[in-house]
Amino acid sequence: MIKIRETYELYTPESIEHGDKYAETEVVVKVGSIKVIVTKKRKPYHHEIDFTNLGLNPRESDILVVKIGYLVPELYNMRGDWIMALTPGGVDQDLERLGYKRINRPMFPLDKDMKNPDLKARFVPSSDAN
Repeated sequence: MIKIRETYELYTPESIEHGDKYAETEVVVKVGSIKVIVTKKRKPYHHEIDFTNLGLNPRESDILVVKIGYLVPELYNMRGDWIMALTPGGVDQDLERLGYKRINRPMFPLDKDMKNPDLKARFVPSSDAN
């Protein structure tokens, strides 16, 4: 039995795998109708076999949530549609949420109230030009 943090309910794991090169231990826990993979160490889930080894079939699931799935062709092509969620973390892509400290203001597109910037291309001569 596994105690889920901040609750006092116990959940029986659906599968437990030991010995993965990255995760060391992987546990699939079912909470209501949702199955969650919990790992001892960080592991990327980039391939279908990462799920099927745990007894999961991502092709038959209604919703599959993965980090950076749009960058991995096997996951991207697995489902008919996908949605990107901008979440905080080491690879946060929500530019407005990042804490910029050393930039010249105003900065496009961060400062919404700035006048229209000149976005035309500028050609810079090569440093070895005569």
